[in-house]
Amino acid sequence: MKRFLWLGFVLCLYVICTGCGETFRPIIIPNPPVFPNPRAAHTVLAINDNGTVVPGSAMVVDVSGDTDMSVANVGLAPVHAVQQSASQVLVVNHSVTGAVADSITKLSFNSVIIAGTTTISLPANSAPSFVAVAPSDTTAYVTLPGVVPDPVNFPNNNAVGVVSTLSNNLVAIIPVGNDPFALAVTPDKSKLYVANLGDSSLSAFNTQGRSARAICDQSGTVCPPSLASAPIWLSARTDNQRVYVLEFHGTLGFLDTTSTAGPDTFTETGIAMIGAAYMVYDSILNRLYIPSIIGQLMIVDVSQSVPTVLGGGPILITSVPPTSRSIGDPCATSTESSPLHVVAVAALPDASRAYVGSYYLDDLGNVCPQVTVIDASSNTVKSSIAVPGFPDATVVGSPYYAQVCAKTRFRFMMAAGGDSSRVYLSSCDGGNVNIIDTSNDTYIENLPAPIGSRPPIPPDQQNPPQNPVFLIAGP
Repeated sequence: MKRFLWLGFVLCLYVICTGCGETFRPIIIPNPPVFPNPRAAHTVLAINDNGTVVPGSAMVVDVSGDTDMSVANVGLAPVHAVQQSASQVLVVNHSVTGAVADSITKLSFNSVIIAGTTTISLPANSAPSFVAVAPSDTTAYVTLPGVVPDPVNFPNNNAVGVVSTLSNNLVAIIPVGNDPFALAVTPDKSKLYVANLGDSSLSAFNTQGRSARAICDQSGTVCPPSLASAPIWLSARTDNQRVYVLEFHGTLGFLDTTSTAGPDTFTETGIAMIGAAYMVYDSILNRLYIPSIIGQLMIVDVSQSVPTVLGGGPILITSVPPTSRSIGDPCATSTESSPLHVVAVAALPDASRAYVGSYYLDDLGNVCPQVTVIDASSNTVKSSIAVPGFPDATVVGSPYYAQVCAKTRFRFMMAAGGDSSRVYLSSCDGGNVNIIDTSNDTYIENLPAPIGSRPPIPPDQQNPPQNPVFLIAGP
């Protein structure tokens, strides 16, 4: 009997050993990737300005059909938007002094159709300019650079509003620094960060209870920190441990947000991108894409504690030659009269490529845009795609003049469809959304924004389209 037991043990050991070809070693991923959000697979949403007295609009582009599926009015002078839930988008309406009150428009969707709109009023002349969502699908934060909560003790400090999208009301006002310009909420929705343009500072809060968090600079003596230049954009990393800060002079810094109660230490890196106005965080590859008006793109790996520039330095983006443009493109017979301005980026959710929007002005008064394809594995330029040009709408006295295009924060904007089949380039001057097929990296067509209220432009003898000022993927 003992012999059979021994033989059975040997056979069992043999089976185990032959069934395991490799030794198992546990793998730790400290900063796990975030995969594509299914919310954004179906549509891209363009937010359009319609002048100073007529409400703007939201236009839904169907990714699968390359068509305009739905349009709805929003408030006066929309400037920014964010997706709050699978069927809801919030649009910030900046308004103008003496006109309709500032507001947020809540768009409710039924599939790819806008099913309804709700107006959430904000304080008059609060000049809202940016919106973020957290800590739940019924709470939003909005910058209020025109609101002064304490005019006696802090006459130069403004506020961020807390909005309930359940009751559709402004429920609280949080004092921050001067001229809040951008917001970021950590992915776990526990912390809110505010970039204050007016006094080059940062503010931070715990979203539960909205208690202030201390932020100190490298020396630990200034709270909030005094940056080398004003902060203009914020991006939170997926692991909730870093918030990246882009400064006005192009310097990249970051906050270490690992402490539960603070302080959050701020570090300025040696990375700088002159002429940068915003950055795009790729949550799949854990990198930042930073475009610059000097014709370059910086790609920064932020997966480690110290950010690192990829590709050996900034990537030079070159202009598409006029000869490669199609017949009828006004830029096909002109010469370049300004440097190429790199102004927009979209990263594909499948992590294969990034698409870069840029433009130059020609000698005939046209804006000449293009989209450049970046291979995400080699961080090199793969190809460039010409996008049909159009008259410069920022020239005062021109029949094409649209004041908003000279002032908007996002003259061009890009977004990618959630299935990675399309990328989109919106243009304020062109009054349209351009569509790129990513299967072969070719230009398909453009969809004009809804007809606007500006006077007709000869020889068209019809009102020109509204002016896209922001673009997002989803819902």
